[in-house]
Amino acid sequence: MAKVTKDAKGSGGGLRIPRQARGQGGRACLDHVGPENEMPATFTITGTTSGVATGVNALIHNRVQPLNQIVANIGAAASKKSQMDEIFNELGFELIEEKWRIVEEEKKWRTEAKRDRNAKKQKDKPRFPLRVQTLNTTVANLAERLEDVDGKRAISFTPEIDIPLTKWGRTGTNEFSTMLRLAYDGSTYEREAKSLDAANVHIRSLQWTVIMCGQPESLYKLMSDTTNGLLSRAAIAKMHDNTYDMFDMDAPFTDDEKRKIHEVAHLLGLMQGTVNLPRLEARSIKWANNICTLASKDGNDVLARCRMRDHVTAYRMTVCLMLCKVADKLIQEYGFKGAEKALLSDPNLTANAIAKEETKAMMDTYDIIANYILDMDMLFFGEKLKSDYENKDCRVMGEGRTYRTANDTIYECLPSAFSRDQLVQQCKMNNGEDPTESKVSSMLRNWKRQGLIVTENNGYAKKK
Repeated sequence: MAKVTKDAKGSGGGLRIPRQARGQGGRACLDHVGPENEMPATFTITGTTSGVATGVNALIHNRVQPLNQIVANIGAAASKKSQMDEIFNELGFELIEEKWRIVEEEKKWRTEAKRDRNAKKQKDKPRFPLRVQTLNTTVANLAERLEDVDGKRAISFTPEIDIPLTKWGRTGTNEFSTMLRLAYDGSTYEREAKSLDAANVHIRSLQWTVIMCGQPESLYKLMSDTTNGLLSRAAIAKMHDNTYDMFDMDAPFTDDEKRKIHEVAHLLGLMQGTVNLPRLEARSIKWANNICTLASKDGNDVLARCRMRDHVTAYRMTVCLMLCKVADKLIQEYGFKGAEKALLSDPNLTANAIAKEETKAMMDTYDIIANYILDMDMLFFGEKLKSDYENKDCRVMGEGRTYRTANDTIYECLPSAFSRDQLVQQCKMNNGEDPTESKVSSMLRNWKRQGLIVTENNGYAKKK
């Protein structure tokens, strides 16, 4: 059974991606950050790979799914989050270069349009398919830009989560959250505008990966609503706590390292097709079921719920690492130019080659990633999710009541009439520790609101 720690200590220290699972570009990136930040770097690699390999999808649980990801690298100030910028800049090198070329074209068009604004016949605005999207813009502009990429996968990287939070405010951030959730699923996104001058956006399948870096406070602002589905779709990585580390000057990527990363990125952009990985599929299902069994032993609703999409996110990330490994082997076999020619001439090459990467190292890598994502969910949001589940109304099925929290077990153990002291003793018996006064008051208040108990003779009675 997969082992999930109750108190995840965070960073990539102690968690290593097996050497056999590291492709040519991945090795250079992971060696660049060191073992202490290996997991944030891994998430940045997989997120960037998903954007670069726009032509690849995966068959997951009998459905064709995009490789879209939502990644958040979280760390205190000066925790080397800038290393994630460097990985993104090198692995996304071609897309970034294309972006600046298109930006110059757009500037030129804007200059000409401004010069000819009084002409009788105005030129139609051309499309500018920027696949690297900035988050320092309006929601409307972002939506229009995402439509312009014509079905290819866009990617956004921001060194500060505060950029979209500050730019859009609470209302805009809510729409940003909605767009992220739709993008993860590859769902339809539409935005109607009343004004004739405003853009109407109709995207059949929103293809977009977002990688964000920031401090914990920013993460909590972004995920202020933990039950709307964004948290379950995001993969959070914790930067190493370097508070007491001695000063260590980071070395930039060497020219040879850059060349290797650029070669892999170029081949990723040429890959296409839907990959079918039955062994990884079986591993994913086994992991999810193991966590379900583990959570059921102590009624851990939070753990059971968090696993729901984590196994799919880990699946997508593992596929991205496998694509890097495929690119590495193609270069070894054919050379860079030969690998490029092979991918262009055989559209089935990617699907056939990746099937050979379902190795033990890759299966172990899947477990490492899935466990880590789940650990981070519990580390950053475990207590808040537990509180949310305890304080919200229970789900109602027909006219019956379905118990969903540990408090319901306590309720069932109490006699039909009970005192506050009896409730305290029952809590201690069930949980092994004295409950706080606020917890006891909260339980009584919720049970009253839900119509489960009434006040009676200086105590409480279950409502029949």
